[in-house]
Amino acid sequence: MFFIRLSSALLLGLSLSALPIYAQQTDTPAQLVKQGVALYDQGKYDEAVLRYKQALKQDPAHHTARYELAMTYNALGRNEEAVDLCRKLAKDDPEPGPSLYDTWGNALDGLHKAKEAVKVYQQGLHHYPNEGSLYYNLGVTQAASLGQLEESLASMQQAVRCRPTHLNSLNTLLQLTLKQGNRVPALLEMLRQLQLEPTGERATTTLARFDELVGQGVEKTGEQAVTINVSAESLKNAGKKGRPDNFGPADMLLSMSGALDYSEENKNKTPTEQLIRKLESLVGVLDELHPEKQPGFAWQYFVPYFVALKKQGYLPALAYSVQASRAAATPEVQQWLAAHTATLAEFRQWSDAYAWPK
Repeated sequence: MFFIRLSSALLLGLSLSALPIYAQQTDTPAQLVKQGVALYDQGKYDEAVLRYKQALKQDPAHHTARYELAMTYNALGRNEEAVDLCRKLAKDDPEPGPSLYDTWGNALDGLHKAKEAVKVYQQGLHHYPNEGSLYYNLGVTQAASLGQLEESLASMQQAVRCRPTHLNSLNTLLQLTLKQGNRVPALLEMLRQLQLEPTGERATTTLARFDELVGQGVEKTGEQAVTINVSAESLKNAGKKGRPDNFGPADMLLSMSGALDYSEENKNKTPTEQLIRKLESLVGVLDELHPEKQPGFAWQYFVPYFVALKKQGYLPALAYSVQASRAAATPEVQQWLAAHTATLAEFRQWSDAYAWPK
């Protein structure tokens, strides 16, 4: 499984600069820190370290210089120094900020002290319970360093809850859901990810996997014969009421809906028209199953969004827009997207304003 660590510099929104940075003898600590940040953004970590140390020579207690130095040590792999500095910062400042715990935990994980890293992330969450980056980094350590996939899934769900548009959190949650083999939540997560990132290498890969999952278990075996293979896991889950994120009945319905691709009524429809039909059916049955009464993150978080989206009439816009990465090679998609720019803008506006559960 591929994980991406968060850069605290990105969290802070630091700007990039392509210009050389020079320190003057009269530069203040604040100016030196600003120069160090710009050097860090250019990947010139050793030079950034020198600026921060110059700032600390003038003002040994300068909090920002100390924090930026710890983060830069982490970027350089000088994790012992990063941990030592983070520990001192946390001791000196009762409100050091969530990024300190991110850097501290990342440095510990870099030293192969994953259990200690987990404790630091959890300590940070005690102080900053709605900080998505801490949940994200906690989940990465739990999965990649400790093999705790269930715990990682729970952490990544919280990361998404805190930051609904954070793509790395969504993607990592998706990978964990796929490992579970829970098809319907994985499809909803893919749609959400493709909605936020419709083009690019990751989008192309996600869209191909989406196609596979939608068509899973359905095979045309003759001129007028279609075979539906429902996994043993789906059959087992279908009868288990009360299990968190049990989508067994919806999973079986999706397979049966896929078989209708070959019916007289549907066989001449385009692939996207078929997808819209299947999404209408899937989201419809999810709505009928009363998501507010169903336990589990996907039921409580993703399903209400797609139910609301369907009721607003945006399923066609979703089905076409998530295929933007192959629009150039798919005339039907390209033409629809070009002819419905106003609808797409309206859909994005509605989605941006949607109130995700906290």
